[in-house]
Amino acid sequence: MSKSDATLDYEGFLELLGSYDAIALIANSESLVIDSVTAALPQNTLYVFFTGCAKVLSKPFPKDSILCHRLVAEGTRFLKSRKHFESAYSFFPQGLKAEVGILADKAKTGTVALPAPRMSPIIPLVIDFDYMFHGLYPSGRMPTTGFALALSLLDLRPETKVYLCGFTGVPGTEFNMYSEHDWTFEQTVLQLFAKKKRIIQLQESDVAAAQNWLTSVSNRFPEFAHGEVAMMAAQVIGNRLTGTERRVAKLWDQTKWQRKIKAYFKRFRKK
Repeated sequence: MSKSDATLDYEGFLELLGSYDAIALIANSESLVIDSVTAALPQNTLYVFFTGCAKVLSKPFPKDSILCHRLVAEGTRFLKSRKHFESAYSFFPQGLKAEVGILADKAKTGTVALPAPRMSPIIPLVIDFDYMFHGLYPSGRMPTTGFALALSLLDLRPETKVYLCGFTGVPGTEFNMYSEHDWTFEQTVLQLFAKKKRIIQLQESDVAAAQNWLTSVSNRFPEFAHGEVAMMAAQVIGNRLTGTERRVAKLWDQTKWQRKIKAYFKRFRKK
């Protein structure tokens, strides 16, 4: 199934990453325009796509790329089906620099720390997020493939510029966002790394300026430090967003047939 160099080992993969000025992770986001992304990035950039890249690519992509696949069942199978692989490969007729499997599911099951990184019988290169970052992700949830890869690359190649393209954490109108992932946690961590210039985010920013109500609370009640108020506010917002995400995901699933019917008849209106 692979279209990359199957002989590339882990050390070779790290050397490959280090040979580029920048690494760009391309999210499967409807807000992303790939031509705008490539125009904004350095010439010597390695592009990282995910198995479902057909959502953001409509023609062959000519630049150096690697493809990342999520692994499940302890690395014994891929999350996506063969048709997704065939579709993804069609965009890279020149071949891929590498293919990488991602293992990231232990936070959901609460498993104890792993003694060693796991391997896979179906793909030679594997990044085991659960081994590298045990205990980091909120329990009962599991990281998105993009988040798991982004943090792993920051750890493996701290000196290389990492660009996140389309990682908004905001639901769109076309593609699903699953409530099993903690989007609030992920965006918080990514924004922290962005503030420290460890990563660069390429996306439209619609984040409003922070209100000063946190300061008002700490001024009126001096027993609560500003940082303490901010931490509590973040916890409350996180809990509220988690509930909202689950409700939206359920509603989205319940209305998928209505959207398909609407899209079907919309084609005739255009004619």
